[in-house]
Amino acid sequence: MRLADLAEQIDLPETDVVTGAWDAAVRRTRRRRAVVVAASAAVVLVVVGVSALSLRGEPERPQPAVPEPTPTVTESPQGIDHSNTQRLVSPELWEGLSSLEPGATTDLSEDPMDEGVFATVDPDDGAVPIVLGSDGRWRRVDVPGLVLIDDGGGYTSPVVRPTAFSADGTHLALPQPDALVVVDLTDGSHRTYPMPDDFLSYAVWADDSHVLVSSEGATTSTLVDLDSGDTVAADLPPDTVFADGDSLSWGRSDQVLDWGSRPDVPTLANNAGGLVEYPPLLKDGLAIGDMTVGSRTVGSEDPPLGNGVVAVDTSSGDVLAYLHVGPGPGLIALLGWDGALPVVGFVDRTGTHLSMAIAVWDYRAGNLRPIAETSGMAVAWRRSL
Repeated sequence: MRLADLAEQIDLPETDVVTGAWDAAVRRTRRRRAVVVAASAAVVLVVVGVSALSLRGEPERPQPAVPEPTPTVTESPQGIDHSNTQRLVSPELWEGLSSLEPGATTDLSEDPMDEGVFATVDPDDGAVPIVLGSDGRWRRVDVPGLVLIDDGGGYTSPVVRPTAFSADGTHLALPQPDALVVVDLTDGSHRTYPMPDDFLSYAVWADDSHVLVSSEGATTSTLVDLDSGDTVAADLPPDTVFADGDSLSWGRSDQVLDWGSRPDVPTLANNAGGLVEYPPLLKDGLAIGDMTVGSRTVGSEDPPLGNGVVAVDTSSGDVLAYLHVGPGPGLIALLGWDGALPVVGFVDRTGTHLSMAIAVWDYRAGNLRPIAETSGMAVAWRRSL
């Protein structure tokens, strides 16, 4: 389907996950709200802590063992002080984790895969993706001419982002300074969609044939039709996710769940904690964000107290749970889902471990189930082997 048709039609192919949302997403005037999240906000946060967790020894291939989850304790809302809060995310979380590191690699063009389950970048070249296939073998994505992501202001970053994989794991979307590159993992081919001077930093799959791209700090995006190559401007920010039959924008400038085609939902939570804006995770009425506790207002004398992972009911805006991870180990990557539970990457910023621990967060029981450790800070995750 061509993008020109999307503004006029409601019915989309069955593979589209945004049924009924395109017209509203492209045409509507966004109702953006400034957010000042005070440390004294009256929100019941489940702040959790745990003793050291570990896994059994490393298997022959990246298929880590699963330990029994460890229950956590909760604290009252006064625990927002954090100085006496037990943390679930501590350097001990890394102890005993199996390593998820690229071993011997082959070139994707010569050795394609059925689907990818995990992606990172070459440790010596952040412009070269390395993908783990469902067969347990690593491929080097040998697309010529790939460069680091450039924000247009002099800063660069690796080409793999948490939103790189298509839903079925057969394609990888890579933003470039002047183009979107989509790699077919099943045959090693790729297609380039030129976008001169856009300095793309974000590529988010809307469905199996459309990708939303945007630049650092932008408030709007461009929707790319992968079949025709057509593009259309969309009044959606980079922090937009497509799931549950709609689009949801929830980021730094919102204290609201901003739906594409249904009424917005106010919430005391925010998705403002990341170094850059990323979409929340969204599934079956649950939104997972990277939340800042404390003020982010420009010029504010009150610095953020820290950040953590927050679970929000998308129908009511209620905060279901909050997992404090900063200001110690405070860098979070929202990666995906393991069934009905979110998968999150945690970077130990204390310097004890210069790596990312990937774990499943059971927000209902209040525990983490570690999956693996990876030295890559730029990763995309679909599922475990």
